[in-house]
Amino acid sequence: MKTMNYLLYTCLFVGSILLAACEKQNIPVPEPVAKLVPVGSDEYYENLRAYKRSDHQVYFGWWGGLGTPGSPGTVSVMDHIPDSVDIVSMWGGVPPFGSHNFETMQRIRKQKGTRFVWVVFDNTAFLNSMADTAKTLNSTYSFADQYDKGDDQLNIGFELIATRLRDSIDKYQLDGLDLDHEPTVCGCNWGLLTDQRKYGMFIKVLSKYFGPLSGTDKLLIVDGEWSRIPADAGVGLSYAVSQAYNTTGPGSLQNRYNAGVPWLLPHKYIVTENFEERVGWELGGPNYTDPIRGVIPSLLGMAYWNPLQGRKGGAGTYHAEYEYAINPDYRWTRQAIQIMNPAVH
Repeated sequence: MKTMNYLLYTCLFVGSILLAACEKQNIPVPEPVAKLVPVGSDEYYENLRAYKRSDHQVYFGWWGGLGTPGSPGTVSVMDHIPDSVDIVSMWGGVPPFGSHNFETMQRIRKQKGTRFVWVVFDNTAFLNSMADTAKTLNSTYSFADQYDKGDDQLNIGFELIATRLRDSIDKYQLDGLDLDHEPTVCGCNWGLLTDQRKYGMFIKVLSKYFGPLSGTDKLLIVDGEWSRIPADAGVGLSYAVSQAYNTTGPGSLQNRYNAGVPWLLPHKYIVTENFEERVGWELGGPNYTDPIRGVIPSLLGMAYWNPLQGRKGGAGTYHAEYEYAINPDYRWTRQAIQIMNPAVH
């Protein structure tokens, strides 16, 4: 009987606690819930543009296939660039002025805050084509002829090229310039490209129209052999992009940065993986050994990595559009962006 009474009292005691707990949980007290902003709403795009303007690690990519006119009712590469991509370097050319793809690009720029830059391969043929057709003092200025006639004459050519680039950027309503600078690997054996001082002169002239020294919002980016730029010119760059293809670990990325130049601040340094190769767009890049996370795809490793000197400028891919063909959700691109800039819930 004592045992039964003990059990009865115990059950009543426990029951009273459970009842009190239930009553407490059922008190109608409001709880904070994250506000969900519908994708495509005005508030969504306002938040997206604010994010793009904020201090964060950017996602940069070379997108091919953008130079076509496109047409209403058809799906193009332009239509499916992820919203959170910051900078699109137009490896596939600029769409014709007034075309469907051109108008789509302008809508994306204004609505999503995505920046589109014109990538040019600054080799001999390009520079000559830009300067030789320009006029100065009522005569054709031959850039090649003036190259060895002193800095003053050389700067005339640089100014002609810079202003023609500025006019083209303004005409097509783009957000800046990406110079693919690879003088020692492309076979472009010409003085301007191999002489670091004279290339620095070119960058200085461009800095009047593009980049942080220009007083404009236009980007000045150099990819490839950016480390050949002298310090007094390098300060005019918005970003330097390293083609760190097939990276297998953070040590390789750190060595690349250390081997660069002391004027390049970490927040101006972007590392990129090659998605033209199947291992890139299909698997996110080759195996990358992260000291904390183990073996992961290299693009994700780049997203996690920062130089010992500070936070990097961002990460990205070459031929970013290849990922969409096999993976409509841009799986690796979106993961990399989320790693660098985790969403706040």
